[in-house]
Order: sequence, then structure tokens, then C-alpha cells
Amino acid sequence: MSVTPDDHEWQYNPRHSVPDFARHAARAAELSRAARERNAGRYDIAYGDSPLSTLDVFPANAPGAPLHVFLHGGYWRGRDKADYSYVADALVPRGVTTVVMNYDLCPAATLPEIARRTREGLRWIHRNAASLGGDPDRLTVSGHSAGAHLIAMALAEDAGADRLEDGAIKAAVLISGIYELEPVLGITVNETIGLRPEMVDGVSPMRHPPSTATALTVVVGSAETPAWIAQSRDFATLCRGRGSRCTHHTLAGEDHFSIMARMEKPDDALSRLVLDAAGVKE
Repeated sequence: MSVTPDDHEWQYNPRHSVPDFARHAARAAELSRAARERNAGRYDIAYGDSPLSTLDVFPANAPGAPLHVFLHGGYWRGRDKADYSYVADALVPRGVTTVVMNYDLCPAATLPEIARRTREGLRWIHRNAASLGGDPDRLTVSGHSAGAHLIAMALAEDAGADRLEDGAIKAAVLISGIYELEPVLGITVNETIGLRPEMVDGVSPMRHPPSTATALTVVVGSAETPAWIAQSRDFATLCRGRGSRCTHHTLAGEDHFSIMARMEKPDDALSRLVLDAAGVKE
């Protein structure tokens, strides 16, 4: 049975499959404003030379705390770290210094450039962990959607001289990510992303899986589209088959946007997965 362009768009463009996506964005913005008022923070710290190579850090009370980095989604073309300050409300109360990281966006940067700069940013955070209030030996990361993709690419085992040091990232939580990018060529948002066929191989984590030195938690919502759910399932299967410590979780009833509401407070389901990855127990 052939797939129509409309069905392909619905499967791979979450704004088509979740009609009320704007409501979730508005809630996240409001929660983040409150979080910045409630938590001490340092803002717009540069980790590179490009315009959006900046991060915000919300330190835990004790120096040398576990350090967690979060990367936002937005299909590599939108959103901002300020929309996700609220993840600090889930982690800082449990003693985790929280970094919310920006990255350059399409079309100002190409996807290969964004992936490379993200890896450089994570390397910078690892080297500068102490100045951020964190322990470089307890660095973990998470990302939603495009952020999950960028983390997966940053951890690629075959990155050659650009590869992250084994064990620099202890664990990664990949939330509703996309790991095989060929379908992106056929959706309308690619007009902004600018992905070209010759780029697909180099930026698809399914073709460049992560180092087995990093533990992986792959998460998806049960109300996401079948194609999006399959992306997480197939990636987790690939990683486990290569010997990665990889778990796969489906959060019941959550769609591509509502899933991030499960990371607003320390005891939320997604927060617990991140805290577990960070080695923080009750």
C-alpha cells in the first residue's frame, strides 16, 4: 500500500499529528518564567563562537553536584533554551546542577554543522563542569525530539578525531527522538531545515550509533504516530544489539508534546528516568 504525502506529513511532522501543540508551548513558557524566578541561574554562557552557542545553568546547592544537560526540540529550526528552564524544577531540588543548552538553528546553519557544534558544546561542558557547579565525572544528558537526535549524533562511536571521549557522558535519556532522517526529505518543514539527500547518511544516528560506553534510555509516548514510535523502538533495538546498556520506555497516553509535561517535578515519570540515569535515588 502506497503512502500518500499527507500521511507521510502526519507521521513525521508532530505539528500535524498534535493539533493543540501551541497549548503545550504556552504552558512550557509560563513554567519556565516561574522557574527562572524561583531558581538561581546564570544565563547565556557562551560555549562556542556561533550566535546560539550559549547555555543557562541552574546550580544545585552543593558544588561538585551531578551535572545534567538538556537540549530542546523544534525540528532543528525553532524553540529556545528559555522555553525549557522548567526542567530545573525537576532536577535541582534533587541536587542536580542543570544546564539548558541552545544550539544554532536551520536555515542559518546546516544540520551537519549543528550536529558538529552540539558535540563541541558537550565537550566544552565536560571540560568546564567544575565552573558550572558540576562534577565532570557525573555528566549526563537528555534531549527531546531534535534534541534527542543531536545527542545521539554527538555520541556517535564512528566520529573519528571528533569523537567524544569514552565515558565523558555517563548516560543519555533520548525523548521522542528521530534517528533515521531520510523521511525528513519528504515533509514540508524541510523547506526550512534544508536537508539534502547527500546529507542524510551523515546525520542519521541509525547509521552512526552511539558509543557503548554511554548508558541509554530511549523514551517515546504511546500516543505518538506509529512511524515516530517505530523510530525509538528500532533505535533501541539497534543499540542493544551492539551491546549498549539501553532501556526502552513507552509513556502511556503521551503525544509528542505532552510527554515533556512528565518532567515538570522531581517525581514525574520522565524526571524519574532522568534522575535514575544521573544516579540520583530517592
